[in-house]
Amino acid sequence: MQPTFESYEEGFGAELQCPSCGSIYINHECVEIFDRGEDDETGLHVTITPGKLSVDNNLTGNPRKRRHGLRIVFDCEGCKVKPVLTIKQHKGNTAINIE
Repeated sequence: MQPTFESYEEGFGAELQCPSCGSIYINHECVEIFDRGEDDETGLHVTITPGKLSVDNNLTGNPRKRRHGLRIVFDCEGCKVKPVLTIKQHKGNTAINIE
């Protein structure tokens, strides 16, 4: 699903909406960074959760199997769904998605 943004105030940007209920009250729960060279078998995986940072080589969950990727897991206050925002590269383009 393409992300939906609610306009906020000038200089602040836009607020991301929950893809399930449309609420703008979604909170970061976990951020994952995947770093790998193109088609490399291994790479670096950094996970940040409240009060904790971990680093490993587990690329499971990388939104892009061949390159770098980012995942941000949210917790929606409106419906308790846990939407995931992904950012990935493909042939020089950057794609953003929320599910």
